[in-house]
Amino acid sequence: MHRKRFSLVIFLLLICGSFLFPQRSSDPDQIQSIKSAKSIHQEEWEKYRDYQPIQKVPEFKGTPMPLIPRKTQISREVFGYLPYWVYSSYPTLNYDLLSTIAYFGAEINEFGDIVNDHDWPAPGLINQAHSEGVKVVLTTILFSSSQIAGLLSNPDRRANLINNLLTSVQNANADGVTIDFEGVPDNQRQNLTTFMTDLTNTFHANIPGSFVTIFTPAVDWVDAFDYAALAQVTDGLIMQGYDYHWRTGPTAGPVAPLTSGSVWGTYNVTWTVQDYLTQTGHNNQKLILSVPFYGIEWPTANDTLSSPTLGAGDALFYSAMYSNAMQHGRLWDQHSLTPWYRYNDGQWHQGWYDDSLSLSLKFDLVNTEDLKGIAIWALSYDGQRQELQQAIANAFGSTAPPLKPTAFRITNIGGGQVEVAVNPSTGATAYRIYKSTDGVNFDNGIDYPNPSNILSNLSTDTTYYFKVSAVNGNGESSLTEVLAVRPSLNAVPILIVNGFDRVTGTVNTFDFIRRFAPSVVKQGYAFDASSNEAVENGAVMLQDYDVVLWISGEEGTADESFSFTEQTLVADYLETGGKLFVSGSEIGYDLVQQGTPSDQQFYETYLKAEYIMDRVPTHQISGTSGGIFSGLENLTFDDGNHGTYDVDYPDGINPTGGSTRNMVYNGFDPAIYGGAGIQYEGVFGQGTVPGKLVYLGIPFETLYPESTRDSVMARVLEFFEPVTGIPPYTEHHPVAEDFHLGQNYPNPFNPATTIPFELTNTMPLLTQLKIYDILGREVRTLVDEPKTAGKYEVVWDGRNAFGEAVASGIYIYRLQVGNQVKSNRMMLVR
Repeated sequence: MHRKRFSLVIFLLLICGSFLFPQRSSDPDQIQSIKSAKSIHQEEWEKYRDYQPIQKVPEFKGTPMPLIPRKTQISREVFGYLPYWVYSSYPTLNYDLLSTIAYFGAEINEFGDIVNDHDWPAPGLINQAHSEGVKVVLTTILFSSSQIAGLLSNPDRRANLINNLLTSVQNANADGVTIDFEGVPDNQRQNLTTFMTDLTNTFHANIPGSFVTIFTPAVDWVDAFDYAALAQVTDGLIMQGYDYHWRTGPTAGPVAPLTSGSVWGTYNVTWTVQDYLTQTGHNNQKLILSVPFYGIEWPTANDTLSSPTLGAGDALFYSAMYSNAMQHGRLWDQHSLTPWYRYNDGQWHQGWYDDSLSLSLKFDLVNTEDLKGIAIWALSYDGQRQELQQAIANAFGSTAPPLKPTAFRITNIGGGQVEVAVNPSTGATAYRIYKSTDGVNFDNGIDYPNPSNILSNLSTDTTYYFKVSAVNGNGESSLTEVLAVRPSLNAVPILIVNGFDRVTGTVNTFDFIRRFAPSVVKQGYAFDASSNEAVENGAVMLQDYDVVLWISGEEGTADESFSFTEQTLVADYLETGGKLFVSGSEIGYDLVQQGTPSDQQFYETYLKAEYIMDRVPTHQISGTSGGIFSGLENLTFDDGNHGTYDVDYPDGINPTGGSTRNMVYNGFDPAIYGGAGIQYEGVFGQGTVPGKLVYLGIPFETLYPESTRDSVMARVLEFFEPVTGIPPYTEHHPVAEDFHLGQNYPNPFNPATTIPFELTNTMPLLTQLKIYDILGREVRTLVDEPKTAGKYEVVWDGRNAFGEAVASGIYIYRLQVGNQVKSNRMMLVR
């Protein structure tokens, strides 16, 4: 079994090729180096060539369904490469914004034989894609110049390959083929055209409607590709629109510069597109521009543009590049019209990538030149982020459904009411909320016009599970993860955060809160829940809660266990006395082994752990005599056969900075392998208020059976001793009619704020307006007298009952009218 890592650190093996890289140079030796450099396709193929995927998605049995017509249309071809090393992400792809998926791929040799199909025919992918009206084609891989020459120069070998590809695609019930030959010799120009002519004709004759394309270079240095002829005989040319700077290149710079300005030389994406248009006689409806969902970070000599590199760079998924840019400061290069970042950790580094803005500019070029469409290297490299999908939707998806909502959160607002909220989705006309009481069987959903909605009439004796989609006249988006809430009459002390977004190399059903919520409720606590994105963007404040339970699962390097923003928020929370339970099997690997110095500092200072190793080979743990889990022996976690996923790389961790080991892996000396968990009570970082931490190197949700999870959660919450929140209301009669509690203004505020409310009761009812801190402690009573119908405004001057100015932070204002209660949050900033 091979390690499933996606940092894309690629080995350098130079071969002569024609997929050549347009960094400018006048040095003949450097030009030859440029011509022998390899594309990102080849670099990643070499890294993952021996990758053996573990079955991480349900195995599909039977024959994939035929391709059906699309329910909604996109205005151009959107062609996405899906490499076999991220195959398990296919259930989460946005099929609404795809027209063709290219499975990457099948290796061939000079004789025309398929020598490694990398688990093709991928029936699960084909069946799901066909059900969405999306084609699936097979990528044919050959990156050896000598083997390409041996294949193309021999008519029998060409015919053998065509026959093998046709058989493979037909047997899979797929829809075509795309050729990726890199290193085509110049003397094979005509033979390549002949081969593509025969290949296309054969597929069209035997698979009506099939799609046959070829990947072609950004700059054809050796004139090996007859663009005009290839555009005529195939269904499309996938024009390379990246690798203008490459991993082992002499200088750092934009991977896909739209323009060059005065810095980046002759070659850029615009130059490439114009070159193809000229050479094909403006056969624009056969031209597909490929764009990068990746970037490269290099060690550099300095922080200036076009800095010399001091070694090979790391190719990283967009999801990682985005986070790095947020941490170090996103910069915009006006010359290339692409983003980048730089930082110095004792050595300068530069990272160059594409984001939604730079890709939108490239999509504008596609629309301006009326090209056939775009291709993406590679699908799922944006993780669960939505902004690149939104850029595609804005450019080509006018009749597509809206994108999946983001920043999902569910919060108690008092009186048994909860707010179910997401961030607005562009193009959505409604938001469909699905409800369940077990997290498995959901109702048919109810449409609401707004992204934030208050739900009433919920029982405080029931845990409710929700998921949300966005809808418009074109259809329904994908669904959010499943979150849950336990309604309460008061503010709740616990927040459960779902931070498990990873979809490649794991099984992620996005509903693991089902394994947290029951264990929390059994200890007598109500709770709120949130996605980690809602925490990141400030929609949910950790400081509102006495206890935070953070689901990390197998969140790893590509998706980040804790982003820089999350690290900052968690650090602030712990420094102000917060109590954090975090569990996951990739946290140490991500933050320490693959992390930056700041990641490592966060891990040691705030997670109070020393990372020892990535894979402790067991699925059994026990509590230590000195820890909170003392007496809990021989606890088991999932090996893939117990309802969640195989925890195949549990982190070995040891205590540091005053923490204590509380779990060990059975049979493995923690001095060598590390333990399975730590606990800490005390001051964190620069804080002055003691907080608490429990950190497990395995995911809590994978513990089984349920009684084991209950026992572990009971010990955690007993250690944390959550403050139960604002006291319950006392009943007053008669019953109040409905009333409205408005949002305070201004908010945030300093030094004073106004709280508006409106009553509708005709008889006087005792009305109480009180202020509480986030721990549920009463700060001030503003109103405590009978009132009748009318509009009221009450000013709070930010002082407590003793006239003392209170500290900055989150406060809750709670209005009780008769026996009805409503509450809301506000922020004081000194």
